Amino acid sequence: MKFLRLLLPVVMVVAGCSPVREQLNAWQGARLDQLIEQAGPPSSVSADMAGNRFYHWHEDRGGVYTYSGPVNLKCERVFGVDDQEIITSFTWSGNCVAIPDSPWQRLPQGKEQGE
Repeated sequence: MKFLRLLLPVVMVVAGCSPVREQLNAWQGARLDQLIEQAGPPSSVSADMAGNRFYHWHEDRGGVYTYSGPVNLKCERVFGVDDQEIITSFTWSGNCVAIPDSPWQRLPQGKEQGE
């Protein structure tokens, strides 16, 4: 039974049903300034040799205790943008969580966080 609890999240990620993927995918095609306004400034910015820019958000929530022992919650979200600063790609690593009221949940245009 414990093995199944560990396997299910892996299967969901591989199948593309990850709530984190859904949250980040909603930002595809949005302007970078909208993301920064909602999620805050990035932790860092990088570029590849082709000149593509990537905005990184690092999150470290520290250690939390779960039924299976302590877990250190760390996450990095990275968004790629084009020359017009439109989000064209994303990736994440670590154990990101996708809670509904997080700043990563894209709001409909014209809505403010907390309304």
